[in-house]
Amino acid sequence: MSEAQARLRVSITAPSEQVTLCALAGEVDFYTAGQFRSQLLGSMNTAGPLVVIDLSQVTFFGVAGLHVLIEARSRAEHTDRRIRLVTGPRCVDRLLAVAGDVATFDTAANLVEALLDAA
Repeated sequence: MSEAQARLRVSITAPSEQVTLCALAGEVDFYTAGQFRSQLLGSMNTAGPLVVIDLSQVTFFGVAGLHVLIEARSRAEHTDRRIRLVTGPRCVDRLLAVAGDVATFDTAANLVEALLDAA
């Protein structure tokens, strides 16, 4: 297991035909963003109409992670998909707030809320 894999766990699942869930746990930084990017963007071709990115278990969220989210949002918009973020950790909320309009995403306070609208 590489150091990046030890610092960040990325899980891609499909709780329903309508939803693809990308759950992260750990640190999203310069060293782990590539892993996040490859798994998330790799799943976008077969993703449901709603892609939920669960950041509730993230312990550090850097600008490299924000770049991945912006790239994923752009790809989603070109393929008629929506991205919804589950936020919560201060490190995630703070970076999204500082980024302002560049980081405007549909967000939910928890995973249940994020999935409810997709039902």
